[in-house]
This record gives sequence, C-alpha cells and structure tokens, in this order.
Amino acid sequence: MRARVWAAIIICTLGWGTAGIATRAAFHEDLGPYTIMGLRALIATAAVFAYRALRRQPWPSRKLWGLGAVIGLTNYTAPALLFTLAVQYTSAGVLGLLGANSPPVTAVWAHFLLPNEPLNRGKVVGLSLAVAGVGVLIATGESGLGEGGRPALAVMLALAGVVVSAFGGVHARMHAPDHDVLDMAGPQLALGAVVLVPLMLAVEGLPTGISAAGWGLILYMALAGTFLPYLAFFWMLQRVGATTASLPSYLLPIVALTGGALLLGEQVTALIGLGGALILAGVLFTERADRLLAAGPGQEESPEG
Repeated sequence: MRARVWAAIIICTLGWGTAGIATRAAFHEDLGPYTIMGLRALIATAAVFAYRALRRQPWPSRKLWGLGAVIGLTNYTAPALLFTLAVQYTSAGVLGLLGANSPPVTAVWAHFLLPNEPLNRGKVVGLSLAVAGVGVLIATGESGLGEGGRPALAVMLALAGVVVSAFGGVHARMHAPDHDVLDMAGPQLALGAVVLVPLMLAVEGLPTGISAAGWGLILYMALAGTFLPYLAFFWMLQRVGATTASLPSYLLPIVALTGGALLLGEQVTALIGLGGALILAGVLFTERADRLLAAGPGQEESPEG
C-alpha cells in the first residue's frame, strides 16, 4: 500500500484508539462526559472550518448540510456520546474491544442497505463470534477497572453506539465518493456541536475551572481523536477499498488495551483476552467474507483496495 494510505490508517488507529484513554484521564480532571463531548465537538468543528478557510473552499451547499445531518447524527454525534458515557463504567481497553464489533454489525446494515453486499455464511460466522465475545465480557463481569465498573451497562451503551455508527458508516460509504473530504466531515462535526453543546449546557452547565491538563486532554480529543481521524477516514473511503479502510478496526483495540494498561493502570485479564479474541476473530471472518465477495469467485481483493 502507498505510504499515504498507511499514514491515514495510523492516524485513525492512534486517534480513535487513544480517545477512550484520554476520556478516562479527563474524568480524573473532574470533567463530565457531556462537557467532554460538547467542547470536543466545538473545537473539532472550528478546526475543520479553519482548514476549509485556509484552502479557500466555499461554504457547504444546502444539500451537503442535509446529508451531513443524517450522517453526522448517526456516524458521529450519537455514537461518540454513547461511547463517552460507556467509558465511565469500563476501561478504555474494553471499550476498544466493544468498538471493534463495528465491521460485523456494518455487514448486517449493508445487507439491507447496499444491494451488492449481502450477508453470507462467513459474515454470519463472524457476527456470531463477535456476539460470543461480548457475551464473555458480560457473563464474567469484566470491566478492566478492578472496582467501580458496571460492565453490563457499559456494553449496552457501547453496542448501541456501534449499531448507530455502523448505520452511519454504511450511509457515508454510499455518498463519500461523490463529495470532498471536508464537505463530508464539516457538516457532520458542526451539526454534532449544535446538538452536543446545548446538551452540555443543559446537563452539566457552563464549564468553569477546567485545569490546564483538562484543556490539554480536550484539545487532544478534538484534534487528534476527532478532526484528524475523520479527515483520514473519509480520505480512505474515497481512495481504497472497504477492506483497507477497515484496518483500524483490527488495530484500535490493541492500542486501547496497551495504552490503558500502561498509562492508566487498567487491567487486562485472561477473560478480557478471551472475549477480545472472539470479537477480533469475528472481525476477521467478516472482513474475509467481504473480501471474497468483492473479488468474486476464485479471486481476492488486492492490497490497494
């Protein structure tokens, strides 16, 4: 693969993989989940439109704002809020594993929304393995936090985020080839801020007394965890195949588990490893089935797409 494709994969993997770690660190700075999401969305939106201004791009059309409203609510606003609420009750590493369920769930949505991506035996096996992995995490009560975790609630919130974001991802895939990267990302993030900032003010009030470390974490989540990964992801959707664009799904849990253990002292137990292995096996089966379906009988999709 080209160096720029690998760079985009790394940006998505590190940005999204460390966002949960930064969120848990922000909780230790007495920041609430709604404040985190409201400020994160506001700063990420400002970054996108500042970048548009530097590139002298015109204001998005009314059609793009309408498209951005649908994709933005399902591909960014709702899942980001659900994941942030979920990581209150589980470790960043376990959240990363739960988020890795996106490809199998996407396969289900694609079956109903995309005429050329039906469910097949491989995808059903992949989905079943992923569900089994989630079941292990629920049944064993593993949260990765030692004390204070609520894994069942975390799983419900995170999986709701996965289901919504998978729908948004399929919808975005249908439209991404026809639009510029900034035209896709800008309205999504802006409409996310329109929803999340008033929600922040209603639930947690105007943020005051945020420490320097707290602002640093918010800036990191907004820029490295939102702005850059979304641009990189939409750039990949336009230039490479679905298999290549999904590579962060394999790598993100590794970053989240490793970073959470090293930076926050989160636990990685054998049962978390078992649940994670089943989930990642489900992702592999799903992507393998996707690759064979895209390539046709007796062929495989090339590494370039």
